[in-house]
Amino acid sequence: MSILTRIAEHITDRQYNKIIQGMEVHTMTYKLMKRIIEKGGYDREKTLQKLDVFLMADRITVEEYQELVELMGGADNE
Repeated sequence: MSILTRIAEHITDRQYNKIIQGMEVHTMTYKLMKRIIEKGGYDREKTLQKLDVFLMADRITVEEYQELVELMGGADNE
């Protein structure tokens, strides 16, 4: 196996692992926030701020953000 082939495989493996780790972070953050919201007893404003930060930091997707906000009763209901 040539050195270039080994380098290419190494780079591919690192990129794959980074993608998988990113997916795990998305899933864990989303699941945790969903559990907190479903359980109740949270401060709505602080939770919305956390969701905003998670969205900006790319820890949750736009779709996950929208679903979690809807679970809390929508953006306008306070």
